[in-house]
Amino acid sequence: MKHAYVTLLCGGDAYEPGAEALGRSLRASGTRVPLVLLATPDVSAAALDRLAASAGWEARIVEPLANPSPDGDLVFERFRNTFTKLRVFGLEDVEKAVFLDADTLVVRNIDELFARPAFAAAPDFFTPERFNSGVMVLEPSRALFAAMESTLRQRPTYDGGDQGFLNTFYADWWSMDVGHRLESRYNLHHFVYQFMSGRAPLRPMMGDVKIVHYTLQKPWRQATVTGGSELWWSRYLERHPEVDGPLRRRLHAVQDWAFDHAVRALGGP
Repeated sequence: MKHAYVTLLCGGDAYEPGAEALGRSLRASGTRVPLVLLATPDVSAAALDRLAASAGWEARIVEPLANPSPDGDLVFERFRNTFTKLRVFGLEDVEKAVFLDADTLVVRNIDELFARPAFAAAPDFFTPERFNSGVMVLEPSRALFAAMESTLRQRPTYDGGDQGFLNTFYADWWSMDVGHRLESRYNLHHFVYQFMSGRAPLRPMMGDVKIVHYTLQKPWRQATVTGGSELWWSRYLERHPEVDGPLRRRLHAVQDWAFDHAVRALGGP
């Protein structure tokens, strides 16, 4: 397999809706690149079957990687399982992979990412000299994964998850050639997307956005008051008419409206 888009499901079926919406958004973008889903054994067979049927994900069962961080070092509890993401670096039959977290949504075709040099990622929102590991371009190999696995307990991780570890593994990322630094449009946080949507002068910039990343709230898990609700649900509901309806769509529009007006209130007159 020359190229593949890859995502991860671990810790059960909780992120199945995210993976479904991501897969469908990739296919809607017009890509023909294979979709590979890494799944730990605790993900149900029924969920994997649904994801294959609804979005075309090819499931591969992988063993989870234990998080070496103490409980108190986890920024979020969900980071406990994220070290399993490193399995993508060990895929032996993929020459180049674009990894996408299951809480991302593709808005426009991103096949051009396969022309980027590996390793490549976009700056994180809070610390732009570090990268966000939700979207990565990489060239997997057994040797690369072995090098990572051998240093799991020696390298610090500032967030208790895979992102902190990877930023120490690729400590020179910021000083690499500019091609290794993806533009923010390839990993735009959903609250930034909503901020742009709510302000007319910024709306033309939305035409450049390629990937929206739901880093703070997951739309299928809780009421999303930090933006991007309408965007995510519009993709998910295409496949789920049984839960669609004008009231639901109105609810998600109101959630985004509430974010916009809260930001305006904070900004003052």
